[in-house]
Amino acid sequence: MKDLTRRKWLQNSLLASSAFLISGSQTLLADTKLKSDSTNNGLIRLNWNENPYGPSPRAIQAVNDVIVNSNRYPDALIAELKELLASDHGLQKINFLITAGSTEVLSLLGQHVGLMNGEILTPYPSFPTMLRFGETCGASIRKVDLTVDHKIDLKAVLDAISEKTELIFICNPNNPTSTEVDHEELVSFCKSVPSEVLICVDEAYIEYSKNGLKGSMAPYVDEMSNLVICRTFSKAYGMAGLRIGYAISHSDNIVAMAIRHPGWELSTGVAPVAAALASYNDVGFLNKCISKNEEGRQIVYDAMDRWGIGYSPSSTNFIYVESSRFQKDVVSKLRKENVLITKWPDMKDHIRISIGKPDEMRIFVNRIEQYVIG
Repeated sequence: MKDLTRRKWLQNSLLASSAFLISGSQTLLADTKLKSDSTNNGLIRLNWNENPYGPSPRAIQAVNDVIVNSNRYPDALIAELKELLASDHGLQKINFLITAGSTEVLSLLGQHVGLMNGEILTPYPSFPTMLRFGETCGASIRKVDLTVDHKIDLKAVLDAISEKTELIFICNPNNPTSTEVDHEELVSFCKSVPSEVLICVDEAYIEYSKNGLKGSMAPYVDEMSNLVICRTFSKAYGMAGLRIGYAISHSDNIVAMAIRHPGWELSTGVAPVAAALASYNDVGFLNKCISKNEEGRQIVYDAMDRWGIGYSPSSTNFIYVESSRFQKDVVSKLRKENVLITKWPDMKDHIRISIGKPDEMRIFVNRIEQYVIG
């Protein structure tokens, strides 16, 4: 990562953070108001891809045990978490940066490209957080269309690399389309990218994917010094409200990001790190969540098949569903019935449905059926 002046870095970091927080807070406030007004079976949140079963009981106990130490910084616990992650991945502690959710990793990389007035190349639609931070700081965004079946077209991305391209963003599995890139094809793609171009692979949903963590790009970070992996405890581990994630990369990249990280790796706290340690070791609970997610997905699949509505087979905890057979205002109508689903502006003819508990998915199917056309 190229050198950046401290003043310019801080200035642009504040601008990017402010823009994101303002837009994000409006959504949060809207959801909070709806929840307080909710009287019919409670609010069914199928819009933010949250794990309805988490966090792990071990994580909850760990938070209870460590909360008395909240007067201390989490440096010792962070070192312990790095040791655990390094051992599990066959890497070194210097290959990891612990952050307050993977959003911090995405923001650091986006701001880096923006300050260089470089280009972020991304398949689209995809997760927009890095793009927002980058664009706010001066990056140009170049979007590559997905395939007709809503998968990332790696060949088209490779062909689109230009002299301005500083970073390629690959969300795998992809959000919002829920599709997954073949692991061997992704490895081949990354090896074909020029070494001076950074590659960020966002693996937020990898635990739900066909190969799970075996399909991760993490084993290649020492071999490919331009590769950065984003991970989070927000999704499969059910800790979205605790804000903890991490980057995996070559040691040079980790050092560069750590220097520019506003919290010097202390932006998270003792409770999130303790919960992450406990949750990562609770494989049984993780597997249960993944299994229950498959059960919830099947309920939606069965309904869409019955109604003849298309969708993308999911490698995540959400489903990308064609919206043309639903009434145009289906999202707002469901919202009035205390069911939240997602439709981003760039999701022109699709909606995204997060997977809740089976009972929640049955309620969802029952309520959305009245808005099916034909």
